[in-house]
Amino acid sequence: MKTALVRVLPVLFFFVFAKFADAGDFVSAVIQPGTTPIPITVPANRFLVIRNFTQVSPGPPTSRGVVEVTSLNGVTIINANILAAAIIDSTNPAPGVLEPINNVVVAGPASVSVTCDLASTCFVTYRKGED
Repeated sequence: MKTALVRVLPVLFFFVFAKFADAGDFVSAVIQPGTTPIPITVPANRFLVIRNFTQVSPGPPTSRGVVEVTSLNGVTIINANILAAAIIDSTNPAPGVLEPINNVVVAGPASVSVTCDLASTCFVTYRKGED
């Protein structure tokens, strides 16, 4: 009986505390060349955290991917590009050439659109949360 309890106790401990080890509801998406922008709707009393937005090009990129936000502030519609993709250059992996990857928080209500350069592949990671 005592050995059975010793074997079951770690399993019970794992199941009880597994919720605290959760990574959250982060969503990752890959935007391939020639695909449509990814639309993200942020309702009122919610927010959106964009944790990662990178772009890989087969050659020198002609433009960067952008995150565009359309927000309704009272009666005024605000439309702005809030984040440009960080370029990952696989041809020059030397240290010190890496671009910073910034986090952005968007408060709702808003409509967010993630676009990429026509010849590049972009990767975005985001999470929706409650106020």
